[in-house]
This record gives sequence, C-alpha cells and structure tokens, in this order.
Amino acid sequence: MKAKQKKIRVFDIVIDSEERFFDFMDKNLILLKDYLLLVEGEVTPKIEEFLSSNGLCYVVTNGCNIKKIDTPKDGETTSQLNESAKEKKSTEPQVIIKEQVIYQDVNTQKTKVLKKPVRSGEVIEYDGDIVIFSRVNSGAKVISEGNVSIYETIDGVVEANGEFVIINSIGKGYVVFNGDILDKDNFSDGKNKKVLKTPDGGYKIEEL
Repeated sequence: MKAKQKKIRVFDIVIDSEERFFDFMDKNLILLKDYLLLVEGEVTPKIEEFLSSNGLCYVVTNGCNIKKIDTPKDGETTSQLNESAKEKKSTEPQVIIKEQVIYQDVNTQKTKVLKKPVRSGEVIEYDGDIVIFSRVNSGAKVISEGNVSIYETIDGVVEANGEFVIINSIGKGYVVFNGDILDKDNFSDGKNKKVLKTPDGGYKIEEL
C-alpha cells in the first residue's frame, strides 16, 4: 500500500435546478476540469451522467463546508495570528511602485511583476500579489493567494484569493476570485476594472 499527500483544488457547487446547472457548465466546463467538484443539492441522474461522461472528478455530498484555516508561523502564537488576521481585514495595504518592484507597506513583501506574456503551458503560482502588464495566453495559469492585477487580455486561467483583482478584459479564459467565477460580460469593454471582496462573501466591481 502506498499513501501520498497531494495538493488539490476544490470547487463547491450547490445545484438548485438542472437548467441553471447546465447553463453554468456550458460556460465553465473547461475550467472546472482542473478541480475536484463537491456537488450537493438537486443532483439528478442526468446531471450525474453529464459529470461522468465529461471526465469530471466529483463527489456528491450532503453539505461539506470547506474553510481555509491559517496556522501560526514559527514563533507565532494563536492569539498573535488572530490579531494579525483582524488587522489585515481592517487595513487595506497601499501599493507603492518603484523601479519595477512593488512593495506592500504592511509587511514589505515583494510583489511578483511580469512585463512579458504568460505563455501557453506556463504556470505561475505565488503566495503574494502578482502584477502582469501583458496578456495571459490560452493554456496558461496564474494562481495567487493574494491580489492579482492583469492589464491585458486573459485567455488562460487566473485564480486569486486576495482582497481584489484588477482586470482589463477576459477573452477565452476564466478568472476565479475567492471561489467565484467572474462573468466575462462584465469585462468586455476593454476598461480596467477592480473587483473587490465584500463583507458578505461576494464581490463588487468598480471602474478605474
């Protein structure tokens, strides 16, 4: 017997009707093939057949809440971690651009800055913020636990789990912001827009 721990990405889908489910899958099927799907709600035989025939990896659940749990760093107590989390929520860091390197004044963590296109097949995964001044090509992936700013067309997959994303346009690609797949129609005019996380767990879009 062999056992190996793997890092996987999970997408939680709650189904309330077949029609809405198939409409959602028609738009996002390519993206969701990269995830383990936790499916709950009104899972009909037709839906199960669709998931299986498209080679999607899924589990039908009766309600499974996935929560991100922060763990203390070396030398940090749980109370310090909680205070840090509260401070992070209440204070949005300012961003200062200097000589092609961006610093956050909260903890001086460097932001990854790219001026060239992200090529097909390339995967960029970073714990901090990412700024891309070029396009994300089809077949490329950008994954960040922080904020992401992309100033040209997105034809690949972008996943951001920070406080905001800045997007110019979404072409053939997809953007997942804190678990929500953003509607491409909101980014079809070629204007830079900022998507912000809201206290209720949703998001709002502002023009820049």
